[in-house]
Amino acid sequence: MRARARPLIALAVALALGGWLLAARPAHPPVPPPQPQAQTPAPQAVAQRPTTIPARLADGSAFTPQFYPDAATAIGTVRTPDATAERLVLRRDGVERELRRVPVERYPQFLGFTAADGVLYWAESTATTAGPWETRMWKASLDGGAPVSLTTDAGAAVFFDSQFDLVVAEGRLHWIAAPPDDSDSTELRSVAIGGGGGKVTVDSFPGRYRWTTWPWLQSADVQSGPVELVDRTTGQRRTVAATAAETLGCTPAWCRSVAPTASGNLFQVLRADGADRRRIPGEVNAVTVDVGLMDRYEVLTELADEKVRVLAYDLRDGTMKVLAADVGVVGARGPVVFWSTGATAPEAWNALDLRTLP
Repeated sequence: MRARARPLIALAVALALGGWLLAARPAHPPVPPPQPQAQTPAPQAVAQRPTTIPARLADGSAFTPQFYPDAATAIGTVRTPDATAERLVLRRDGVERELRRVPVERYPQFLGFTAADGVLYWAESTATTAGPWETRMWKASLDGGAPVSLTTDAGAAVFFDSQFDLVVAEGRLHWIAAPPDDSDSTELRSVAIGGGGGKVTVDSFPGRYRWTTWPWLQSADVQSGPVELVDRTTGQRRTVAATAAETLGCTPAWCRSVAPTASGNLFQVLRADGADRRRIPGEVNAVTVDVGLMDRYEVLTELADEKVRVLAYDLRDGTMKVLAADVGVVGARGPVVFWSTGATAPEAWNALDLRTLP
């Protein structure tokens, strides 16, 4: 999710789940208080310098990053100068490489980015005024070569603007889809990543879930109640209790609790077994639906002196790091955090790899 950018996207009729992690709710019984803990040290600025690229391509077109496989490689969307097509462009070391070009009358959306072993994967959804949406899964080497279509049999694919929208595991690309009927179930779909893909496997799973850290699923119910984690390989289940006032999002390691208060949202973190519940200090907002990037950092934004700054809360020791100040649009996926700078519109895009932090 972006601090000032597009909302979450859910391309399914049966699962309208965009934005559920940060949804405000009416007043309810209070959430459990944070456990006593030492005062959080004042946020400290980090010394790492981000990788910076211009916000426009060589032809003057505005570039909007969607995903960084690493801090030096940006994948983003660009409208052609004549506004007739939407492009997916890879930028690295000053080189611009067009991966896809789709006419605007097909309403293209590029979604679900992930990368593994030097290969980029994404979903491309298109439509026409006379026909339904079609979602196609693609791959392309980050080092060159033409993109390869893996399948058009994506079902009613659902995207949460999460690093787990597409998961590469066990030689296959995995994603979530809504069922073709009104049943309370989730389709777990996958296709081989070798060659040109192949036949899609479809496994109907009871309940509504989305992928988190492989091979775990997280329940995706927008109403209330506990969060359930399911190991798809072993069948092991874990339940994280929640009060009616809070919304939880979890991985097998950490959970984020968000509860509305009179002065804003109360953010807390806790381990997936319910232990070590702590309040994240300040009037902050989460940058992404993903909890605990790298099982270590909560990436947040905060308004300070009427300017937005990007923070990284270290789940291990409770310290807060300032990644950048006076920013515009902010995004994060996997280990990379990125943000725009510019007085009124993006003038440059900056990316920082969390793995480089001390």
